[in-house]
Amino acid sequence: MWKFKPFAQKEPAGLEGRYLEIGSLKVQARNVIAEGGFSSVYLAQDTTHPSKQYALKHMICNDEESLELVMKEISVLKSLKGHPNVVTLYAHGILDMGRGKKEALLAMEFCGKSLVEVLESRGGGAGYFEEKQVLTVFRDVCNDVFAMHCQSPRIAHRDLKAENLLLSSDGQWKLCDFGSVSTNHKVFERAEEMGIEEDNIRKHTTPGYRAPEV
Repeated sequence: MWKFKPFAQKEPAGLEGRYLEIGSLKVQARNVIAEGGFSSVYLAQDTTHPSKQYALKHMICNDEESLELVMKEISVLKSLKGHPNVVTLYAHGILDMGRGKKEALLAMEFCGKSLVEVLESRGGGAGYFEEKQVLTVFRDVCNDVFAMHCQSPRIAHRDLKAENLLLSSDGQWKLCDFGSVSTNHKVFERAEEMGIEEDNIRKHTTPGYRAPEV
């Protein structure tokens, strides 16, 4: 005679509910607030100061290439720390999972909504921004891009899009997701090199937002 076990409560996926130490921070991961091709972002609460919240980016690095991209993202966020139009990185950690895998955790500034979500929340014809509002967004993005281009070597974000623009609590627009940045400004002459770079462009950019020449 078959005996069925009572239905068990579904286990939380990923980091949900877990308590984590990231550098000097102690946080609890809450719900997923964003997902990309290579990462998930959780709302995380500071367990020492419960009123503080963070955007916790979680990535699994299966090879040296993906780990290198994570380290580059951390480096760029550190170099741009304090810029009013870049999300702040508060702490980060790289954990060894064995068998060549690494787990990366980035605790960053939490911003309530992206530009896409702000437009969608307005609904219908009211979703459009007035000219002054558009210029404010454009100004903040230009300030950020200018800061990246002033670094040595210059930094190209490569994935500028409405989903990666976040509205902070003080009303400023901040750029996030530096996982596709590049500091490679080499001029490619051989067909093989150009083919590799074209593959990188397809991998690290969003088709609808690419410059026409790429």
